[in-house]
This record gives sequence, C-alpha cells and structure tokens, in this order.
Amino acid sequence: MMPAISTETFVGACEKVVRDNVAYVPPYGSNGSLYLRPLLFGSGPRIGLQPADEYTFIIMVMPVGDYYKGGLNKSVKCTVVEDYDRAAPKGVGAAKVAGNYAADLLPNMESKNKGFPISLYLDAKTNSCIEEFSTSNFIGIDRANKKYVTPVSPSVLPSITNKSLMTVAEKDMGYSIERRDISVEELSDFDEVVACGTAVVVTPIGSIQYKEKTFEFGENEAIGDVTMELYNRVRDVQFGDAEDKYNWNHKVS
Repeated sequence: MMPAISTETFVGACEKVVRDNVAYVPPYGSNGSLYLRPLLFGSGPRIGLQPADEYTFIIMVMPVGDYYKGGLNKSVKCTVVEDYDRAAPKGVGAAKVAGNYAADLLPNMESKNKGFPISLYLDAKTNSCIEEFSTSNFIGIDRANKKYVTPVSPSVLPSITNKSLMTVAEKDMGYSIERRDISVEELSDFDEVVACGTAVVVTPIGSIQYKEKTFEFGENEAIGDVTMELYNRVRDVQFGDAEDKYNWNHKVS
C-alpha cells in the first residue's frame, strides 16, 4: 500500500546525503562507517486505521563503530528467547517495518540484564526451528563438510549482508549454501555460529543457552577462522582493499 520509491530517487537521495555529511565519514582504518537508515512513513492528516494519503521519505545518517561491545575482538554470549515471539507466521516478519523491532525491545533488555548481549528467536508456530537473532540473520558454519547454513522462513527479514556473505562463501571459499529449516537441536552440529546484518557485518557467537543446555562454539571467546575470513573478505571490498568483482560498491563523487 505504501508507494515504492524509484531506484533513481533512492540512489540519488543516498548520494546527496553522503555528500552533505562527508565530514562525518569515519577515517580509513577506524573500522567505522557512515550508516544510512532510509525511512518511509505515512505523514498525511489521518488518525483512523487506514492507509495514509501522503508519505514522507527521509534518510537518517550517523557515523557508527562496531555494533557490539568488543567488536570482532571476541565472541559474544547468546540466549534463546522462550517467553516471547518476534514475528507471527504469515505476518510482516520479512518486511523492514518498525513493529518487527518493537517486539524485541523488552526481551532484548531482559536478556542483556542476564548477561547476554544478543538473543535468538525460534519460529512462533512450533518453537523448534531457528529464525533469527534480535537484529541479525543466523548463519551456522559446518567446517568439516564446508556448509554455510541459514534459515529459510517467511518471517525472516532478507539480509543483503547475508546474501553477500553467501556469495563469498560459495564462490570464493568453496562452501555449499543451505537455506532451510534449522532445528534448534542442530546447533550442536555447527563449528561456528554468526549473526550478520548491515551495521554488524558479522558478530561471532561464542555460546547459545537454550533451556538447561549451553551450545558452545570455539574456545576462550576466540573468533572462528571461517567467520574471520568472511568478515575480512567483505570488509576488504567495502574499504577498496580487494577487487569489487561482484559490483557491490557504489561510488559517490
């Protein structure tokens, strides 16, 4: 129901906002970036429950550093959320709408108070299959069989970062890609688990607590070799240190 923003308008707006805020682009080598958050919202004079007759498109901009405290210096602890659902089946879980984030605010705060910087959600229908982390897609790495496994679900937000990592894993590192249902019990099959998203790129997960069981990945908060390689390959393209053979970058002049 919301009108689509044309590619020309969208890209042009992104270019302009970067040029206008070029002074805030973090310097090379800082691991920071200029984060762009496009937002389209209904702004017409309506209070009833119906589509707006006017919409406003804006782009918010801010310089950011590593999303999680410690960045890629160490892995983080995770817990499975059992008392809340992130998105309902046949709902809007696959759309980047504000309501999807609102559902995570309270459980995320509760998890952090218990010492878990990140939470993992299961499917709302059966509570048995992995869907995604609070703000990031889920990736499981099976090093022995060279498998990159990520959930397929109509309630998971598609991630361009996940798609980029899948391309690198398959074409540059020789991993097979599996997009399928992942039982929570399969966590024991993975050597590395990763949370991925636009601002994060990758966050290595050191352990996941589920009920009375803790699944561990790696030792002493160390970052997995595959996780680090995926991160470095993507970041090298972003920073211009590696060939952009998949045409991911867009130059702003």
